[in-house]
Amino acid sequence: MNKWVLSFLFIFIGFGFFCGCTPTDLESLSEPVITVEPIESAATQPAEVEVFPISTETTLLIPPMDFSSDTVFCANEPAGSPFTVTCSENGLSVFQSPGRRKTDSMLRREIPITSNGFTLSAEVISQPAQKNRLDQNQFGFYFTTKSGKSYAIRLEGQYFNFEEWNTSDKVELENSFNKTYAPALNSAGRKNNFRLVCKLEGCDLFGNDVLIGRSPFGTQDGIKTLGFFAASSWDQEFGTLLLENLSAAELSPNRPEMQSFILIDDLTRDNGTFSEMGLSGAFSDFEEDGFHFSPVIPYGYYAAKSGLSLADVSVRAFVNMEFNPNVKATQYAGVVCRSSLDGMYMAVLRADATYTIFRDTIQRPFALLAHDQIEGIQEGRSDNAICLDCIGDTISLYINDIQVESFEDNRYGIRFGRSGLFTKTGGAPYSDAIIFSNFSIEEIR
Repeated sequence: MNKWVLSFLFIFIGFGFFCGCTPTDLESLSEPVITVEPIESAATQPAEVEVFPISTETTLLIPPMDFSSDTVFCANEPAGSPFTVTCSENGLSVFQSPGRRKTDSMLRREIPITSNGFTLSAEVISQPAQKNRLDQNQFGFYFTTKSGKSYAIRLEGQYFNFEEWNTSDKVELENSFNKTYAPALNSAGRKNNFRLVCKLEGCDLFGNDVLIGRSPFGTQDGIKTLGFFAASSWDQEFGTLLLENLSAAELSPNRPEMQSFILIDDLTRDNGTFSEMGLSGAFSDFEEDGFHFSPVIPYGYYAAKSGLSLADVSVRAFVNMEFNPNVKATQYAGVVCRSSLDGMYMAVLRADATYTIFRDTIQRPFALLAHDQIEGIQEGRSDNAICLDCIGDTISLYINDIQVESFEDNRYGIRFGRSGLFTKTGGAPYSDAIIFSNFSIEEIR
């Protein structure tokens, strides 16, 4: 069983637990808590899970597929296709055809089905082209709703993103949510087990039995097709892809509605909140008073992020550090939301008793969005709560449960990604410079 699952106490609650950055008595929690969708949240269930009554009857939409027989998934590609497909008992293999032209290419295989919700599972091994060190193979799963809109999950290496397609003529990308890193996914050449659970309200994507992302879209008015695709951009080389153990089943109509994801961790011990990532290059010790976390390089930056990617979130933590309004200082600490390959938002408390909100993108790194003095902050070493709400185009900052900023921002389309902590040291970094505690992530639905 995944240690991330074992480390947490699972509970299931309604939507009224939080309301953005509303004060919550986090200090009274003796155990870290994570709340997600029941039954489908992990490969196995911890003893403390509350089980909702769900019908045991399952309708197979796609029976476990035998790729050695003649199926629609194994149909031959037409002459001149950029992809070649072969099927055997080992599964469905996709590779680049010899002499492929330098054009954007896509292969699709789909089956007509009728359902309001489904769970799909498959195993994939992706091998990069021989001359490439990085795995550039693109692949994923998609469904088309009865209204004709198509939605997809695209994977490439250890990254993924959600997309909306227009498929009236050929596949045209209408909307794409930021590509994000998924630490739970294995690197090239190793098998990854994928599970996609889609309902009217949204889709949960699991990689190797870990929830790695929740889509901003669901099955809406029901679906009419379910499929698999492989793709390659004009300037990329496609290696080989092996698809195995593909199957799909209809969700029970008695299944409860999707719950908001909530993670709460007091940070007094390592519960796997930060993606089991190695924090080399940083002071990172869990102690009784919280997470002692700071870069070891003078004036260096560092971040620790959770593994789950979401769209609308509220991220909150207590920051303990030395504050002096009368001294110019470069050290700061805070939280991030929507961290992806495209960028992220960061809100920090500075050692000079000011706050700052950044939008960090490739186009404009560390763009300053807001900066001001913190009213009433206690001078010297003190705890202060910082909370960043990223909801739609609205970015809001709360300090000690008082809203100090709220504004609209949609430049560069930072709408989806991971959440976590962020620090910058001063001139003489040391292990106790910054202490984080009572960290939480709440999905806003």
